[in-house]
Amino acid sequence: MKKLRTILSTLGVIGIAFNFSTVYGQEWIEMSSRQIQQVSSVTPQTTDQMPRFQAAEEPLPQQYAAAPYYPAPSYAAEKSFDDLVRDIEDLKKELAKKSDKPDPKKAFTAPKISGRVFMDSVNIMNQDADGLASYDGRNSWGFREARLAATGEGYGFLDYKLEIGFENEGGANFKDVFLGIKYVPLLGYVRIGNQYVEDAGSEICNGTTNYTFMEAPAPAGNHFTSRRLGISSRHLFARDRGRLFLGAYGAQNVAEKHLQIYDAQGLILNARLTYAPMFQKEGKCMFLYGGYYSFADLQGKAQGNNFRLRPGGWDLGMPSGQPVTADNIHKAGFETVYQNGAFCLQTDFYLKHFSDVSGEDPMLYGGFVMGRLFLTKGDYRKYNLESAAWSSVVVNCPFLLFQRGACNFMQGPGAWEVATYYGFLNNDDFKDVSGISYGTEHQIGVALNWYWNPQLKWALNYVHQTLDITDVGGQKCKPNTDALGLSCRFHW
Repeated sequence: MKKLRTILSTLGVIGIAFNFSTVYGQEWIEMSSRQIQQVSSVTPQTTDQMPRFQAAEEPLPQQYAAAPYYPAPSYAAEKSFDDLVRDIEDLKKELAKKSDKPDPKKAFTAPKISGRVFMDSVNIMNQDADGLASYDGRNSWGFREARLAATGEGYGFLDYKLEIGFENEGGANFKDVFLGIKYVPLLGYVRIGNQYVEDAGSEICNGTTNYTFMEAPAPAGNHFTSRRLGISSRHLFARDRGRLFLGAYGAQNVAEKHLQIYDAQGLILNARLTYAPMFQKEGKCMFLYGGYYSFADLQGKAQGNNFRLRPGGWDLGMPSGQPVTADNIHKAGFETVYQNGAFCLQTDFYLKHFSDVSGEDPMLYGGFVMGRLFLTKGDYRKYNLESAAWSSVVVNCPFLLFQRGACNFMQGPGAWEVATYYGFLNNDDFKDVSGISYGTEHQIGVALNWYWNPQLKWALNYVHQTLDITDVGGQKCKPNTDALGLSCRFHW
């Protein structure tokens, strides 16, 4: 019995093994044969290198077996790198052409309102006996300037400005009133209207907002033609470091009367050329030089721009100028500007020739040298190459007043600037209607300026003036005048 159970158990084990081999043995044999075939198909490259075997591929699961296979496209095979670069450049050109097209529906923009207010006080500190015998100067107090202006653009190539001044006793008067046209072929930017005649250097062509002193450095600044009605163009070249200005204007001043009715209006032609071989960071470090020339055909009319006896250019009840009736006037000048951070030195010299004044051809010449220095760290004055004139002051730490809680605070020193100039004018060839000859005029000016911010300035100026005068009897005298000015000036 025991032997029978043993025999039956052995037969059961054999049957299970036979069943297992029947079901799985065939698949194992087929897989093993495939591996042997793959191994046998690999041939070593060299005798020193071991043969490399490729792993057997596993069959994909049933759910992925039917999914199609799409290989990634090969762009490199279709286009080279140079072709792609050319395509990108073509796209850039197409976009640039679309952006350059002006929008004919874009009209004039809403005007931006700006203005300025200058409140000045000027006092004569000293006037010697010779000065009192020549003229009796008086103190001045009030508004030096009060203006409103509207500026705007239109159609992508036009700009305009309308500026009205209210400082004259006779009422409002025109200042900058013009229409500007950009991108004019050959001429660049063209301006039509009442505008500056650039027959002076950078300091005087600033406009009064950016003067270093309360007035242009006198006496040389007194022979600046200022604004006239006409047309001008300016063109930039040499990487915008060079600038050529050309202008043609009527000789008569329309600032106050607005309309001059004459058979012969006269003509002023003007050219100014500047170049900056060194210019960095808005003019923080720069060197510039230039020259200017103007021709005025007055056609027998008087031009009152001579014998100005105003210290610092201030109106102190002194003679504003002796009118000169001349056929024409030529003026030529030379300017230089050097600025290195807080320090700046600039010069302006000119020669002016008059034709047929009382049967003679008198000549005068003059100029000034001016230096300035910012005492506060990081402050300097910007220079605008497009207008060839000074721009706003960079104030690193503006002066502020503010309140927090119940406490009042001050912050920032603002910008502190000191400046000085020496100016002269030789008038030996001229005599006024009474026969007095004004030989030479010398002035020394000193300024202390405090900028709370680029738009608000407090100024303290001192000017010493000396004249050489020869009266009708041939007696000479040298009147001296000392004047002190204080001003609060802001613009927006």
